[in-house]
Order: sequence, then structure tokens, then C-alpha cells
Amino acid sequence: MGKAVLYIRDEELLESLKNRLRERGFAEIIASGSASELLSEALANHPEVAVVEFSAGDQEIVGAVKRLWDKLSLPIVMIAESCDLGDVQTWGESAVSTVLAKPVREEELVAALVLSIAAARRVERLKEEVSSLKESIESRKVIEKAKGRLMERDKLSEAEAFRRMQRLAMDRRISMRQLADAILLTESIAG
Repeated sequence: MGKAVLYIRDEELLESLKNRLRERGFAEIIASGSASELLSEALANHPEVAVVEFSAGDQEIVGAVKRLWDKLSLPIVMIAESCDLGDVQTWGESAVSTVLAKPVREEELVAALVLSIAAARRVERLKEEVSSLKESIESRKVIEKAKGRLMERDKLSEAEAFRRMQRLAMDRRISMRQLADAILLTESIAG
């Protein structure tokens, strides 16, 4: 595993967590002394996960965690005195991956870390897939528009216009999208 960033005020818990994380294969563990330090360390080091101790009423850490989520979409494991759902909701349901109540058992921590990191990776893959699908849809729209212009201008059937575009794209070794953009640009300049 890669890096983890911690914000734990309880020194005994902090040392215990650092040891546990090292034993579990984390290459680098960054301990932060304040909420603002947590945010700056995470932004500078791009960890895989954040482990944060929560105390009711600690608005500084609530704000830092929300900014951490907004900027890095980092999975966040919260360690709390109690698992009061109201407190967790103040963090924003999307910002916290897992909540563990003190005392933290090693098995629970490891499971929370592994599952949180895996879930974050799935979310990233889904974001990439959505982005790719959006690009495909946009390309398809441009290609259809260019095909329509060829059909109108050269009095071609839909199949003929598409075959012409395919041939031109292959001959010029460019993508259909690039060809469609060129056709539309030429049409806008000529028109």
C-alpha cells in the first residue's frame, strides 16, 4: 500500500496506529498535528487514505475533512468516541468512508482501510468511465452533424456520407471525430 495521513490527538492511539499501518504495508505514514496541517500534508503527498480522530464540536477538523474530500476525493476513516449518527452526518455523508468507535481493534481498522481504499478506486474507475462515455457521446453528435452536412451538400444518402467519412478518415489517418470537426469548420468558413 502507499501513503496514509493521520490526524490523531491521542498520542497512544497515534503511535499504535502508526505501528499497525507500518505492519500492514503502508510505505509512508504522515502524522498531522492540526487540521490545517492535515489538509496541507494530504495535498502535498497525495495519500491513499486519511485516518481522522473526531471529537464532537471540533469544527476545524470538520471543515478540513470536507475540503480534503472536495479536493482529493480521499477515503476518510473516522475514529470517534461514539458512533453517533448525528455527528457523522455533520461531516457530510459523502466525505466519510468508515466510522470506527474507540477502542479501535486492529482487524476493524485494517478492514476499514482496505474497503475504503477499494471503494475509492472503484469510484475513480467509474469517474473515468463516465468521462469516456461523455466524450464518446459528444464525438457521436459531432460526427452525426458532419454527416448531415455532407448529405445535404453533396446529396448523399446517410450510408454514403458515412462511408465517405470513413474513407477520408482512414486515408488521412485521423479519427472520425477529427474529420467531422474539420468538415464542420470548413462548412462554417465557407458558409
